[in-house]
Order: sequence, then C-alpha cells, then structure tokens
Amino acid sequence: MPGFRRAQLRGSDELFRSTDEAAPVEPALPEPPVHPVPAAPTHNLRSVRLSEEEIELLAEAVQHLKFPGKTPARPSIGDFESLEALRQKLLRVL
Repeated sequence: MPGFRRAQLRGSDELFRSTDEAAPVEPALPEPPVHPVPAAPTHNLRSVRLSEEEIELLAEAVQHLKFPGKTPARPSIGDFESLEALRQKLLRVL
C-alpha cells in the first residue's frame, strides 16, 4: 500500500525492542574474603590448623553422618586410621 503510514505508538519501546540484544546480566557476587587465623583466639574459641586432606576427610565424615544410607557403612582401614588420627588431633585442642 503506497499511501499507508504506520501510526507511532508511544510508550511501547519495551514491547517492540529487538530480541537480538543481550539481556542485562546481573553481576556475580564476589566470594567472601578469606580471613587469616588470629594468632591468639579469644578465650572461648579454639584454633586448629588442618591440611587440605584433613578438611576433605572431615567433609566426607559429615556427609556420611548426614546421609548414612547413601555411602558404605564402614570406612576403609586407611580412612579409619586417618579419622582416628584427626579425632586425636581435635581432642588435644580441648
């Protein structure tokens, strides 16, 4: 239609915006900062230095306590000995 003019719609920019544009991405939350262990903990706190392996062992033990039916009922002998050594280390702090 040669004489047809499209009517201008005001306030409809959002309805007719291009879908090719990328949606605004929310910024990722920064990870909380890691605080060093104080040299002398307060009187009601205890400080224990753990290796990466000991932390992983504790995490697995807590997971087993939370969901006892999903993992083997008894740890291997090596894990058992590592858990016992870690238990003794934690009891020495008390």
